[in-house]
Amino acid sequence: MLTRTVKMIAGVLCAMTSFAAHAQTPYFGVQATAQTLGYTGTFTNDSGWLPGSTFASALSDPAGVTLTSPYEGSVFADVGSGSEAAPAELHAWAAAHTHSITAKSFNGAAPYGYAYAYFYDTLTVKSDVLPKGTKVTLVFDNAVTLDTWTYAGLFDGYVDMRLQIGAVAAGSRWSMSHRYGGQSVQAPQITVQTTVGSRLSVDGKLRVQTKTPYYDSPYGFGGDMRADATAALILHQAPEGVTLQADSGAVYAAATLAE
Repeated sequence: MLTRTVKMIAGVLCAMTSFAAHAQTPYFGVQATAQTLGYTGTFTNDSGWLPGSTFASALSDPAGVTLTSPYEGSVFADVGSGSEAAPAELHAWAAAHTHSITAKSFNGAAPYGYAYAYFYDTLTVKSDVLPKGTKVTLVFDNAVTLDTWTYAGLFDGYVDMRLQIGAVAAGSRWSMSHRYGGQSVQAPQITVQTTVGSRLSVDGKLRVQTKTPYYDSPYGFGGDMRADATAALILHQAPEGVTLQADSGAVYAAATLAE
């Protein structure tokens, strides 16, 4: 069993307040998934899609195991993953570890951990200053923090954040492999052109995966990979007098997400 990472996303949860009924039907929800694979005892924990909810969590952290082959010897494997989802903030972690006990080589599917955190929300663009229909530009920070991103030996994994606001989409991704090296593509901001009175759908998905093969010639034997990421959606810039009212009750502003 790997060390569990439990990171309550209190900044968003504390910002949840009761809100007045909209003329439109409120639409928001969350989902959290944690999955481990590679040996007996691994499992998937999935909250499922929870419409109208503002928090979901999932954890898959089975005990590590020793596997023995009569021809190749013994190895040790351990995996874990977990996720939490709330409107405006997502958290996911995954870890995988393998090492040889007596084996010189070992065939078997690489153990891996996978975590998925998802939220959907609907924002109404409001203003006490500008009339309905006025064109406005909103700039959001798609802030992804890699709290842990370590790897050694044999490994393959990624952190991937996908965000869509209305018709505008952006993504950030970090990947690393002992075979192919690493890549990093970041989209820290997303700009949306809209109007006062409009309703904007917000769709955020954070995925984390870590995998450590037992043996890969000529690279060696065993590996360790750990990834822990938090993604926060923050309203960075808006015209004076313009605010966002979320169906979920979350406040999309830097002050509510400051740590």
